[in-house]
Amino acid sequence: MTVIARNRGRRAFRTMLALGTVSLGVLVLSGCEKPSPNAHFTLNSSSKTRETASDCHGHGDALGVSRVLECLGGDEEAVSFSTSPGDTFRIGVDPSVAETGWVVLVNEQLYRIEPYTTTYQTFPSADLYRMVRGEPQPGQPPVDTELRVSVAQVREEYDVDAVWDSRSAEEYQENLLSQVEGVWNATLRPGD
Repeated sequence: MTVIARNRGRRAFRTMLALGTVSLGVLVLSGCEKPSPNAHFTLNSSSKTRETASDCHGHGDALGVSRVLECLGGDEEAVSFSTSPGDTFRIGVDPSVAETGWVVLVNEQLYRIEPYTTTYQTFPSADLYRMVRGEPQPGQPPVDTELRVSVAQVREEYDVDAVWDSRSAEEYQENLLSQVEGVWNATLRPGD
């Protein structure tokens, strides 16, 4: 009888220990933040990967226009590249971002209205600069402009037609930014 009682006591202790470990594990996991997806920026052979700031990703929810505007303009940790004429800038996103789609903004101007649904896109740096400074005038040197290139993950509710049909700047901004779920930034600077 003594052996049976001892085995039951050990079994009960092991069971309580296992339940305590599981409970502790659940508690630790519930206190963790969800990791944010990454964006990968590459200029020629230089690559930099960036996880979005925790307050610039909604983890399934839209951020709201005012938060998106803050994320587009206030990222001191944005990756940075020095460009030369003819450079190619590449953007890669995690598959979870490509699933719902993403758009590119250059100095907060929309590069293309339709969202990309692939994990990788290539952009000639000259095209990105041309968006901001326009075509150079004959005989005039190009304007040195720093570019903020932003990736904005859009939700499935993003409506291209609503953005096109906007009747005012405020309506355009609302239709464009209200369905953004995440923002990643990179800075391009003209090199020597």
